[in-house]
Amino acid sequence: MATKTVTKASKSKMSKAERLAALREKMKKTDTGGGGKGFWSPKQGRSVIRILPETGDMEFIFQEVGRHTFPDGRKVYCPKFTSAGALECPICELVDELYADGAPSSVRLAKSIKLRRAYWMNVINRDDQDSGPLIFTPGVKIFNQVQNLVGDPDYGDISDPEDGLDIVIIRTGAGGLDTDYDVKPRRNSSPLSDNEEEAKGWLEKSKDLSYVEVSEDPEEDSELSRGHAVYVLPYDRIVSEFGIEDLDVDELSSQVEASNDDEDTDRSSHSKKAKAVVKGKTPVKDVDEDEKGEEDNTDDDEVEKEVNRRTARRSRRR
Repeated sequence: MATKTVTKASKSKMSKAERLAALREKMKKTDTGGGGKGFWSPKQGRSVIRILPETGDMEFIFQEVGRHTFPDGRKVYCPKFTSAGALECPICELVDELYADGAPSSVRLAKSIKLRRAYWMNVINRDDQDSGPLIFTPGVKIFNQVQNLVGDPDYGDISDPEDGLDIVIIRTGAGGLDTDYDVKPRRNSSPLSDNEEEAKGWLEKSKDLSYVEVSEDPEEDSELSRGHAVYVLPYDRIVSEFGIEDLDVDELSSQVEASNDDEDTDRSSHSKKAKAVVKGKTPVKDVDEDEKGEEDNTDDDEVEKEVNRRTARRSRRR
């Protein structure tokens, strides 16, 4: 049986069963590969959230978001991954060329700027419902487990406002690559809120996370990206702004190596402190809950500032 392709136009005409079937098909086909204000991330220990349904131009409850980060700190959303292959990405092409080159400096740079994946969604934090809808940017570890829940027929539509399921996330570990996440649903389904007006308000305030491609002209960006938190630059503009054709591979690679040396020093220091604790020699303070691991692979503060700038521009236009 042929799978029906979901479009923005047809989404509103779908029944609840068709919508759930489309979401499961999308989750099944989504390749996962290997907070500031307005954003949420799991705290150390137990957190409970409710994933909200799609809104605006979103086709599903999540938006795939990929990003490339250069050694000098510059970041750009990956057009190819974020658009699910509809757009091309010059940085992905560069990464392939660097790997093909095979030189140590080229491979080092390729590993540094290769795609980092996240799957943005709107959620309600049950521990702080007064904050309303927040953007959750889970990486592969959490998304894989949510993917399994959606694909399990025992759970139904976990984002349904009337009889969906809250999600429990248990975060353990010292941070970074040592962080683990266990995701499981609550035993019983429940409405988004017992207060219908509150539930309606949350749904109206959730963010449209569908991506938008801005123009070749930065002056037009504020209009084209209006109301969106996820945007991508055109191919030629990425090439121009990031100097893709004139990159100094050796220089950037040396920056990566220096950064890795600093990280190795930090890890070594952390390891020595941990061993000292085991031997009872010195206390180590608790790891900051905001320490970022694989799941927090987007710069929430940077995105928040950009969204705030656009909101201010819209307010001035009004």
